[in-house]
Amino acid sequence: MRFVLPLLLLATSASGQTVQVSLSPDQPTVGDRVVATITLQVKPGTLTAEPRFPTWQATWGEAEIVESSPPQKVSSTVWSQRLVIAAFRTGQVPLPPVQIAVPLRVRTVQASTPAGLSLTLRSVLPKGEKNPRPKPERPPVPLPIGRAFWWTLGAMSLACAVLGWLLFRKRKTREEPETRPVLAPFEELAAALDRLNAEASGLRLHTHLSLAFRHYLARTLAFPAEERTTSEIHRLLLSGRLPAPLVRQAVELLRACDLVKFARLEVNEDLSRERIATARRIAGEVEERMQPVEQPLERAG
Repeated sequence: MRFVLPLLLLATSASGQTVQVSLSPDQPTVGDRVVATITLQVKPGTLTAEPRFPTWQATWGEAEIVESSPPQKVSSTVWSQRLVIAAFRTGQVPLPPVQIAVPLRVRTVQASTPAGLSLTLRSVLPKGEKNPRPKPERPPVPLPIGRAFWWTLGAMSLACAVLGWLLFRKRKTREEPETRPVLAPFEELAAALDRLNAEASGLRLHTHLSLAFRHYLARTLAFPAEERTTSEIHRLLLSGRLPAPLVRQAVELLRACDLVKFARLEVNEDLSRERIATARRIAGEVEERMQPVEQPLERAG
């Protein structure tokens, strides 16, 4: 059995501070992780604040710093810091001195780690064997399939089944014919206006009123009123079969809705209900105008 003893080095400053560094193991091979413990000891009652250990970056000399722990206060006179370092070449790898700021009553002094500190790295190859032969090949060893594999396989299978069922339902829903009867334009508008009677928000009421009325005009007059501005709708209505007074009333209703939608104009409840009734009345007059004109019967000669 081999016991690994740490390598200890001390450095004492002129003002009485002692810095000790221990390396474990003391004879690592290339790439081994080495624990470096830096311990600072000061005289009792001489400090005015805690010592400031180095701010470590990626390396200490040629050694890479794998892990750096914050300094710990061991007692009133002892602080320590633990590092994990590794080097990747054989021979001596120097660890140059680093400074620890020690704030004393008179001034702040710098305590250094010991000079000449280094790692002695051995090769992983046997000593004196330049071309070692690799170990003979072994046949493949079958590995058992653990529970984690079966749990994962079962969970993925269940997820695929659920996803497939959802896609099937979605596709089936799309292919199912529409079962609700399609209302005529005026009946559809009337149903939308009835629902708006319960709306308390003036902004939402005028927004939905404008959309419902535009949708009615689009279905009745066969032009995309929902995609046109109020000014464009005005020009299209004037070029149709509707009389100018009725066109003016429809456009005034849409402009009133625009003022509430975009300019956030405040309206009271009575005015909102009046505009719902106005939309219903205008649509009724449009229905009468759009009725086919009956031609008189010709008398037989």
